[in-house]
Amino acid sequence: MQNPFRDGGPLDIAMGLLALLLSAVLLWMGIQMAQHGRSWWWPLTAGVMVVLSLNGLYRRRPSKRRSRQ
Repeated sequence: MQNPFRDGGPLDIAMGLLALLLSAVLLWMGIQMAQHGRSWWWPLTAGVMVVLSLNGLYRRRPSKRRSRQ
């Protein structure tokens, strides 16, 4: 049986998607809080987390150059 935690394994990919989901929820909650008078640091920080999660998922996707060789 293969290790599901290996690089590129199903759980490795799922952790990236989970990070994106959680950061998107934090962004939504931060926007809601900011609309009700709270600090704008919450949505700004959550937005940075969304961008970092998307960058991580983008960097993990298989490269087209590698599959051709």
